[in-house]
Amino acid sequence: MHSPTLPLEADAPEPLTRGHKKRERTRRGLVDAALRLIARKEVGEIALLEVAAEAAVSNGTIYNYFRTRDEVLEAVGIAMAAEFSDAISAKSRDVHCGAQRLSIGVRMFVCRAAADHQWANALLRIIHFDKAMRSRLADHVLGDLREGLLAGTFAYVDEGVALDIVLSCTTGAMRSVVEGRAVEEHDLRVAEMVLQALGVTPAKARKIAGKPLPA
Repeated sequence: MHSPTLPLEADAPEPLTRGHKKRERTRRGLVDAALRLIARKEVGEIALLEVAAEAAVSNGTIYNYFRTRDEVLEAVGIAMAAEFSDAISAKSRDVHCGAQRLSIGVRMFVCRAAADHQWANALLRIIHFDKAMRSRLADHVLGDLREGLLAGTFAYVDEGVALDIVLSCTTGAMRSVVEGRAVEEHDLRVAEMVLQALGVTPAKARKIAGKPLPA
């Protein structure tokens, strides 16, 4: 009974795949265009059609992907948070200490800010605007916080405050880097002090923060 439909099922994926890839390229182009705009101006000043112009697509095209500016900003925020956080997690997969993984994450965000001011500016401008982005970053941090607490390395009493400490100190350090106020080995100093704020002894915090970053 199913044999007459087999050739159609076999033929269907090829054009669908090409169309999907083209659509993903266009969407990514719009997200990248929004990222460039966010790096240059305040989030609240960006208009949806401005994103279309930056991406060199028609006004009608952008409405096939996003209906509002907020939808574009959410996509940018999630992409930024997801891509870099996932990359850090992949590089830290062989690290079995939650405190060390958290230190690696803090340091790598600060180092990335130093290496790419445009990326850092965009992230800093959108992180306070976009709830989904904060949520995605929090997902990565919470696992490390809980593991460190279970291991007895951390000694915080309120998880929400602990999360705020990590995110606020990291973004504050990134802002210092971008604005030229960073001290020598800024990433190390920030990670060390975050660990101490979470209950790690000064000597142990210095040791954990000073471990080499994964390649």
